[in-house]
Amino acid sequence: MMHLMIRASMEMSVSFARRMPRRALGAVMLPSAFPLSRVASPYRPPTPLQDPHVLDYLELSGSQARAGAALAMHQSTVSRSLRLMQQQFRLVPERGSPVCRHGHNPCLQHLRLACREHRLMEGLLRLGTDGLHQSLLAGLAGVQPVPPRCRSGDHWAGLVGHGLLDGAIVSAFCLLQPLPSGEEPRWEGLRALPLGRLELHLVTAAPGARRVLLPPRGAAPLLHQAVAARGFAVEPQPVACQEPAAWVKRARDRGLALPLCPALLGPGWLADNGLEPLAEPPPLVEELWLLLPEVVVKTNPVRHCLEGLRAVVNMARGMQDQHG
Repeated sequence: MMHLMIRASMEMSVSFARRMPRRALGAVMLPSAFPLSRVASPYRPPTPLQDPHVLDYLELSGSQARAGAALAMHQSTVSRSLRLMQQQFRLVPERGSPVCRHGHNPCLQHLRLACREHRLMEGLLRLGTDGLHQSLLAGLAGVQPVPPRCRSGDHWAGLVGHGLLDGAIVSAFCLLQPLPSGEEPRWEGLRALPLGRLELHLVTAAPGARRVLLPPRGAAPLLHQAVAARGFAVEPQPVACQEPAAWVKRARDRGLALPLCPALLGPGWLADNGLEPLAEPPPLVEELWLLLPEVVVKTNPVRHCLEGLRAVVNMARGMQDQHG
């Protein structure tokens, strides 16, 4: 479930653009030269929705410091906004809850839906993914990025269902159980729209590596199973280290392998980072979906976003077929 594209070259941008179907070019600008998590969104909500906006970023990023960085505001501003929301909406923190950790109630739910409606009015979607899939969103027009986090399918569904996210890229590897061929994951009130399949290869700086760096088991249980079935041991990436660069650094420092999709990497990226593919095992096949609330599936922002994402995946599959 791993797609790293960090500082992809301008040459790759041109290559992508030349191969992109004409209809997708209006929705996709591939790829971004910088991780999305470090780029503050230019979107600013109307005044009545500013504090819920900040609270959502706090929930999604996991800390006040990360939320402040994503929103280009001081950490103290995030803290003041949180206190105000807790006081005015009588929010009670929910210890141990992966969703709405700072509290939730019907009043806040309505505010979050209002926030979503305003983003759709502006032609935006707030989409979530982990740091290793973030390249799929890089340069995609109409996407409001959030800090990357590794989450299970149920966790992503909770965030989308509660309105903290407008959508999320979900991998088959983050589900609890394998799905029959052709079926899509199902959650009440949500739709999982297929994006396609990609082949993942193990790459490493240590040619004899027998350990693979993966998200925690709870976030990607089927990926852990697939890697273990190929005879490799697993080392989880710490939850606090979610940036793409942190994955590469830990893999290099510890001589670990990473599952990547080479077709989504810029020319020379593996060599520039001192990585090379392992000769074995055979590639892992990953299926991807865009998880959305049913009520937004037919909106224009979703249509353009879906078109762009599918163009990226199809292009990558075509490159895999050429080198297969």
